[in-house]
Amino acid sequence: MSETKQIDYPDLTWLGTVIGPHGVNGELKVYPLTDDPNFYCKSLNFFLREHAKGFDEININNLKIHKGIWILKCRECEGRNLAESWKRSRLLVNDEDLRPLGDDEVFLHQIEGAVVVDSPGKLLGKVVEIIETGAGYIYSVQQPNGREFLVPSSGNIVQFFDSQNKKLVIDPIPGLMES
Repeated sequence: MSETKQIDYPDLTWLGTVIGPHGVNGELKVYPLTDDPNFYCKSLNFFLREHAKGFDEININNLKIHKGIWILKCRECEGRNLAESWKRSRLLVNDEDLRPLGDDEVFLHQIEGAVVVDSPGKLLGKVVEIIETGAGYIYSVQQPNGREFLVPSSGNIVQFFDSQNKKLVIDPIPGLMES
């Protein structure tokens, strides 16, 4: 089985994944990758569907939520067979179409790959993975020596995220980096 590398685009954000058809008329079940799916149900007019040769613009006729999953009806997908062939397609949006953030908010995709430093500015590593738990997020940080340690997003360890410089500033407690 070959694994395909998912590309990160500088001006596009992955907002959902097609998980299969819904019914026989070409509706799609989409797993949303957002904590505010209602905002996008009301505000989006189209997605970009990623495929091997690039992108197709998918014009939204109807987008609703059913049991935590988006049900998407678009002009370009007619019939269950075509909807089935779109399974595992990533749906992206232009960054300017993302929900506006509050002063203390950040998109998770901005944190992945960020440099991690302590308050005085000492390099501690780089965020290599974000793990979602029921209580929040945990950042897996790879140190320069290759070892990893985990940083919970809740509590007082994370001081702030500098989105301009893609830098996560933490105040590590004793033993944190030895985990």
